[in-house]
Amino acid sequence: MARIHLLPDYLASQIAAGEVVERPASVVKELVENALDAGGREIEIQLEHGGKSRIQVADDGSGMGRDDALLAFDRHATSKILTFDDLERVATLGFRGEALASIASVARVEMTTAEQPGDGHRVSIEGGRVRGVEPYARPRGTTFDVRSLFFNVPARRKFLKSPQTELRRCLEVVQGYALARPDVRFLVLHEGRNLLDVLPAGATGPRERIGQIFGTELAGRLVAIPEVSEAGRGGERISGFLGDPETARGRRQLVFVNRRLLRDRAVLAAFYRAVREEWRSEDFPALFLFLDIPPEDVDVNVHPQKAEVRFRDPGLIDRVYDAFRRGLERARGEEPAPLRPPVSEPYVPFAWQGLGQMTQPEAWRRGATTDLPVQVTGASTSSWSPPERLAAASYAPVERPMVPLSGRHGEARPFRLLGQYKGTLILLEGPDGLYLIDQHVAHERILYERLRRSLLAETTPVQHLLTPLFLEVAPDEHLRLLELAPALDHCGFGLAPLSGNTLGVTAVPAVLGSAEAEALLRTLAHEDHEGAAAEDLRRRILEALAASLACKAAVKMHHPLAPQEMESLVAELFTAEQPYACPHGRPVVLQMSDADLERRFGRR
Repeated sequence: MARIHLLPDYLASQIAAGEVVERPASVVKELVENALDAGGREIEIQLEHGGKSRIQVADDGSGMGRDDALLAFDRHATSKILTFDDLERVATLGFRGEALASIASVARVEMTTAEQPGDGHRVSIEGGRVRGVEPYARPRGTTFDVRSLFFNVPARRKFLKSPQTELRRCLEVVQGYALARPDVRFLVLHEGRNLLDVLPAGATGPRERIGQIFGTELAGRLVAIPEVSEAGRGGERISGFLGDPETARGRRQLVFVNRRLLRDRAVLAAFYRAVREEWRSEDFPALFLFLDIPPEDVDVNVHPQKAEVRFRDPGLIDRVYDAFRRGLERARGEEPAPLRPPVSEPYVPFAWQGLGQMTQPEAWRRGATTDLPVQVTGASTSSWSPPERLAAASYAPVERPMVPLSGRHGEARPFRLLGQYKGTLILLEGPDGLYLIDQHVAHERILYERLRRSLLAETTPVQHLLTPLFLEVAPDEHLRLLELAPALDHCGFGLAPLSGNTLGVTAVPAVLGSAEAEALLRTLAHEDHEGAAAEDLRRRILEALAASLACKAAVKMHHPLAPQEMESLVAELFTAEQPYACPHGRPVVLQMSDADLERRFGRR
């Protein structure tokens, strides 16, 4: 007998469902895409138990007739493409004809649809088998009611996360399409509770929709990416928004290609490179990028869930990178300098002019019998005037008090503060040489140990805020922080839900300032860890976030410090457990010994 045989249709559909339907959010994605392709202007999503028990997506689109309603659940049945050429220029969100068949094979599905108001049909399917078809009166449009996801594939159901996590994933999907289509109303309900309701945006379009989802504070911090339109490339258009450095607190880098939300690695790599080169920073601001490309120039058929694409024009990434550079200049408040008028006189490079005085210092003249005349070429001494100063002398006062520091073995070591180099290095005169301290990594080490000591304490010292800190967050972030609220309370945070998606922060750990606390909460809002035990959260904050938080909050390079600030920073540094390296391993202190300096000057 032959060992190779054809799989039954229901089994083949369940195997295909493993590629398309991974979790409730996958079902929401496919059904929302169908609703948008059908021309829906109002889309309502109802969820129960995070989508694990029920997902209902209703739209007011074109609807279907009876024959199309039945055929839609067959594998590879689609109205989007007919030929291979159509596949080469897909302009719709869906096109393969696999989604409905895959969903129906692992759930109980009921679809009601109507092309004309009152003249509709209802189709019931369970586990891929049609259970009933009957007339049904309803308004124009389509409603999919998906229940008991993975009821017949218990192994797959076991891998689903908690209802809260699955709900957040569903919200992320809807938020993405709401940003891509600001002309459509989206409503999300969870067990009767309104989680998201965004009306069609007005004249400001995408910026208004960003404010509806992420809050007006974020929308106000965005600058428009200089738009690039290429009529010669079939109407290619690059547009979007970039945030200022303050928006780096939340990971919000969203890329849309032809209104499809993607996680494109090439585009994001260009963005990260532009930030590093333009800002000299690893803090990446918010990004909302919209690419409109001729359908024939992008291949959307390269990923089972259509989460990635391939661009046929290799020069597109370079054009996107240039747009990022110009947008980042705007986000930092920089504008191109105007062109200089032509210079009529020949250019003469700067030369050293000293301090503006060409006479000998008084101390040098002591004991001299005569003063040597000063000769100035091309001018008489009587008409000579001192040249313009380039710099003024600046000396560290010799009478500055010593800064008592502890050495490696606990002995007191006197140091004298010399000053600051380019707002970056603190210079100390030590008993055995010159010490250079990187002020950023020194402050980073100090903040890290403060936070670590506070979190390791049995009771975290709490600072109650007289004026609550208001956090505007996206719906999915709102859910995550409320889920973490009991554990955050043990770590010193006080959270109170307010209207909409705003949270009030009433208390923070005493070791953190308001800005640092906000940055930490926004980071936690994006985490995916299951569970919210207080001890586990405290450990993760300590191990995974303390170093990053300290780095972001530490004093930056090229920041002038007053002498008292330098003395305070250095004194606290050398009382630290590890004063010689930052939490990331970079050196804090470099020493140039007296012997090294003498050797460099040829004295040894």
